[in-house]
Amino acid sequence: MEQRQKTEMPLQPGLGRARRSPQSVILGLAAALTLTPAAAQEVILHLRGGDRIAGKILAEDATNVVLRTPWIERLPVPLSAIERRETVPSPASTNAPAPSVAQATASAPPSTPATTPAAPPPASAAAQPQPQPPEKPSATTARPPKRWKAQVSMGTDLQFGARDRELFYGRAKLTYELPYPNNPRRFFRSIADYSVDFGRTDGTKSTDRMYGSLKTDFDVGERVFVYNLIGAGYDSVRKIDLQYEVGPGAGYRLFNRPKFAMNLEAGANYQAQERADSPSVRKVYLRLAEDFTWKLHPRVTWIEKAEWLPSAEDPGQFQLRFESSLSFGLWQNLALKLTVLDLYDTRPARGVDKNEVLVRSSLELTF
Repeated sequence: MEQRQKTEMPLQPGLGRARRSPQSVILGLAAALTLTPAAAQEVILHLRGGDRIAGKILAEDATNVVLRTPWIERLPVPLSAIERRETVPSPASTNAPAPSVAQATASAPPSTPATTPAAPPPASAAAQPQPQPPEKPSATTARPPKRWKAQVSMGTDLQFGARDRELFYGRAKLTYELPYPNNPRRFFRSIADYSVDFGRTDGTKSTDRMYGSLKTDFDVGERVFVYNLIGAGYDSVRKIDLQYEVGPGAGYRLFNRPKFAMNLEAGANYQAQERADSPSVRKVYLRLAEDFTWKLHPRVTWIEKAEWLPSAEDPGQFQLRFESSLSFGLWQNLALKLTVLDLYDTRPARGVDKNEVLVRSSLELTF
């Protein structure tokens, strides 16, 4: 009898170890609740880096929040990367207060996904938050800047009575700007300018000219740029059958503000004139120029350009071109434009005045 009791006594401690104490049962239930999936609640997680992730909470533990997003079935997001949470109310209960994440985690039953969950993402996905999917552009999204800008001006000056006068003129200007890929603050620009004038006074041709030019600019610094200018045309009243010019140079942007911009330019200019009643002229000129655009009012703009071309051989022989225009906005892209044009040449063709001044008005359309 004593021998049997000695063999049975060691079984009692073993039975004691198989039983669970109340403290261990409570800790086990808490761990089970911690790993229980949360209700599929729509939230927006605002990350510390500034990104946002929208999805439904599937589960949450002491280190991660598991989301279901439109592009991945299970996305673990570290709690240390979350700055704050934003609950998205469901359409059916817009007026009812949404439960907190802690309540949904503790009380919601496990949710069974309708489809078989995908394989868990690689370890690198849990280490860093996934980027938010691209949003669809809204109506208020800013439009990309325009690369092309066109201006068309047309005008006429008619007078009938003691003296008959008919003048017609037009101008078209096309500008293209392209920012550099490595520095959007620097540009390549191309400006094409074409103008034509024709008129009669008392039956005699008083104006007959056409001229076109193409100027390209390349920014090489924040304010410095290089350019090349080419142009060709004729002026039968000033007895120029054909005129063409070409010349490179450099410029400096003295002011570049939203309402006021001013440029200074210096370079060389080779010019040739085929004259009707005089010997042809082929000379190399120096070119000094300036231009500015001043927005005096949202509807009023003043543009001024001046070029001085002294001869490289004799600075006493020069050409001067001056143009000033004032534009008044009438309606949307339509404006009334007043222009003053002054052309001066110390050595014109025979019988032609050295100075010619034109004052004209026109309607300008910008698009």
